[in-house]
Amino acid sequence: MILRPLRRHKALSCMLAVGAFCLIAVFAVAARKPKKEVGPAGQLSRAPGWAGSLRNPYQGQAEAAAAGKKLFEHHCAACHGPDGRGMERAANLHSTLIQDAPPGALFWALRNGRIRKGMPSWSGLPDQQIWQIVTYVKTLK
Repeated sequence: MILRPLRRHKALSCMLAVGAFCLIAVFAVAARKPKKEVGPAGQLSRAPGWAGSLRNPYQGQAEAAAAGKKLFEHHCAACHGPDGRGMERAANLHSTLIQDAPPGALFWALRNGRIRKGMPSWSGLPDQQIWQIVTYVKTLK
């Protein structure tokens, strides 16, 4: 007869332990910092500081922008659309977030991609061509 109260006590202890664990898990999830990402262009917020200081060697050059447009049509338009306004999950390249981003951050984002979100890495392209795409994207203002 003494065993029944002990079993109840152990069962109650287990239930309290599980409840406490669940409560701690809920608070841990709620305390996480929200991601800085804003839609598909969220990759730019992850660019390292040094990337923002990179200068576009082709900035303002019409020939580079024209070459960048051809590269964009070949590599980027399938997702971002022929006018760069984005399709489905791809970023709208006319957005303020993209247009106000430092050229170096755009270069870094193109170079590294965001594979899990559908943005391929263009690290196989020469730096010159990536900068030409950046030059073209900056003309979409």
